Amino acid sequence: MRSTIFNLFFYSYSFYIAAKLYIIAVLRGRREALYPTIKEWGETTMRAVDIILGAKIEIRGWEKIPRDRPLLFVSKHQSELDVVLLAVLMPNVGAVAMEELTKYPFFGKMMKTLDVVLVAVDGGPQNRTEQSVEGAQRTFEQDRPMIIYPEGELMSLGAKERYRRGAAHIYTRLRPRAIPVATSVGVVWPRREWRKNPGLTGAIEFLEPLPDDLDFDTFMAEAERVIEDNTMRLIREHAPAPMLAEAETRKARNATNNG
Repeated sequence: MRSTIFNLFFYSYSFYIAAKLYIIAVLRGRREALYPTIKEWGETTMRAVDIILGAKIEIRGWEKIPRDRPLLFVSKHQSELDVVLLAVLMPNVGAVAMEELTKYPFFGKMMKTLDVVLVAVDGGPQNRTEQSVEGAQRTFEQDRPMIIYPEGELMSLGAKERYRRGAAHIYTRLRPRAIPVATSVGVVWPRREWRKNPGLTGAIEFLEPLPDDLDFDTFMAEAERVIEDNTMRLIREHAPAPMLAEAETRKARNATNNG
């Protein structure tokens, strides 16, 4: 019942916020004009997680992030709740999206106003790399952070997909601060599931920056190791026994979402 109440609130409220954002984008046309409404959506949703679900989400390491140069967050992605938390912490964050989505009137207007980094799926790997790096450079020049989900999709607890190489290209060519991000919010809000888990705790943890001088392959290996190890640490801390057993099985089998 609590899951149903929460979902009805979340989807109706999100529809209202999306309409509000679209109107602001049309009337004002400036990226910065959207940030207060994005933050409002995130904060209100988090209050609903607390009040309706009785769940707790811990934010760890946020205050320790060095801010002496552009920030590239390389993150595990377990839940829509990851995006909600970004709206609270970084409503101005840059991200990568498929250029094909701009063909849809609503999405196109929103993504162009927010200056999302757009890549063409049918443009080939080299073209996508160049678009990602150029978009990240533009984002950093606007004094905005960037986030990359290297697996490219929401992940079940304990599962892992192949890490894509976009973050490594941005890191090696632009040399931002690379911040790995681990999470266990999927304990509370599992990927693509109507049912939530009231009363539980999850966390998002911003880890120590990766060294500044790694080569391409070392960055790939180290980012994956740090994110995966710390994500499992958080899952083991927060998941109830049956959920943890499933996650441990996926981890032991090196399973993907479909494995």
